[in-house]
Parts: sequence; structure tokens; C-alpha cells
Amino acid sequence: MADCTVPEHDNVSSGDTLYGPRSCWQAFVDWCWQTHGFDSDSWHNGFGFDDCCNLDLPLARTFNAFWLLNYSADDYNNDAYANNMLHWGRRFVRDQLDDLEAACGDGTANATTFGRWIFDTEVEVYLSFFYQLDVVGRAATLVHESRHLDGEGHDANFPSWSAFGPGKSGADSSWGHHGAWMYDALYLWWFYADGRRTTDALRQSAKQRANFILDNAFAAHPGFTIT
Repeated sequence: MADCTVPEHDNVSSGDTLYGPRSCWQAFVDWCWQTHGFDSDSWHNGFGFDDCCNLDLPLARTFNAFWLLNYSADDYNNDAYANNMLHWGRRFVRDQLDDLEAACGDGTANATTFGRWIFDTEVEVYLSFFYQLDVVGRAATLVHESRHLDGEGHDANFPSWSAFGPGKSGADSSWGHHGAWMYDALYLWWFYADGRRTTDALRQSAKQRANFILDNAFAAHPGFTIT
């Protein structure tokens, strides 16, 4: 990478060893690249453009997240909104996310949604997205950012107890706000409850992260945890 380096990471615990052989399929790579508008320039310079199946590089780790997002429901071809979020989450992201860029980031966010022009929005994903989140955490983050692309921003500051930083902006006021954190946690919840083609360890990881979001990302705690 031009100005950032790959941190230490464990491809087994992150799920990349499991999902890598699945996403390294030319038809899937081509579909994903076109559907989600990967910005070619930003995925060069060490991000994996020339080595898209290398699990140590960001591009392959991003393809893994999209594979999980698309194929974790029991009947993944049925993505009607009447089904649970494992089914329609992929459709939601597909309809919203059409400009995806990679950058080093400054360590304060896993991803950011930008509105460059009136009709031009994009999502940037950073080193913490690639290496601090496991595959299911990355998939949920794509759902989160797609909710922003859908027009819903954060409407509150993080509460005094939040690990995200007490008083900082970026929280959702409540679960009923139906914001990006709610979508993020809901996807993780469904993955824990009914995720397919995965491992028990990743399902447990989804539960743990969902509860972390419930406990830290809402100005008013939703009043429940996932058990």
C-alpha cells in the first residue's frame, strides 16, 4: 500500500480462510466489482487489484464480506423484503452501494459514506474494516453504510457509557429510529440466529458484536440484548 501497511492478522479466526475459496471465483468477482462500483484507482497500490484472491490483502477480504452477504440465508435467491434480513440484506446493499473505495483511514472509523455531489455518494472502507473486523462484521458494516446511502444519518451523540466515545456524534437516538446502527445490529442478530454456510465461531462473533452495538451505539439503550 502506498502510505499504510498491513497489520498483524489471523485469517482463520476472521473467517477469511473459510470464505476466501468461495469468493475467489471469476464470475463472482466480476459481478461484485461491477454491481458495487469498486473504484479501480483506489484498489491499486497494495490494496489487491493485481492479486484479488490474496487473503492478506484488502480486496479479497472485501469480496469475502460480499460473498457472506449474498449466500448466508437458507434460500439465498429469495431476497424479498417479507423474509428475514439474511435474505433481503444483500438486496438492500445491492440497491444502495454502487461506489466503493479503499483507503488507509485514520483509525477512527471502519468506513465512511460521503456525498460528493448532489447525485454522487460513495463509501470508503479502511484498514480497520479489512483487518479489525471479521468477515461477518465487514458484511454488517456494508449494510450499515448502505443505510446511510439510503438517506438515514445518525441523529444523536454516543451516551456517557459508550465505548465509541462519550458525547461524540455518530450514535442513533433509539432502536426505533431505524438507523444505520439498528440495521448493522439486526443483520448480525439474524446471522447469529440463522446464518448458513458458516461456522459456530462466526455466528457467536456476530452475536458478540451485535450486543456491543446495542450497549454502546444508541443514546437510549434498546432495552434488550441477544441471548
